[in-house]
Amino acid sequence: MKKDQTTSNRKRIDIVILSLSIVALIVAIHQTVTNGFGESYWIYMISISLILYHQVRRAKKKQEDSQPKLNRRAKRYMDRHG
Repeated sequence: MKKDQTTSNRKRIDIVILSLSIVALIVAIHQTVTNGFGESYWIYMISISLILYHQVRRAKKKQEDSQPKLNRRAKRYMDRHG
């Protein structure tokens, strides 16, 4: 049950991050049309950084899912011997 809850929380956070990046991109485009690119550059950077952060989270989740599941004894061994 706990794994399902963490998975759903992770999905919610991913959706929020992706939504914020899209909203920031739309705001940046609007500000570019209104004030010019120089005034809206920082909003583009926020949007790009959120998109990159979303990609890093997806890659990390994919890497965690591909690792084999270890039992308690194997985890203890890996913790001791790296």
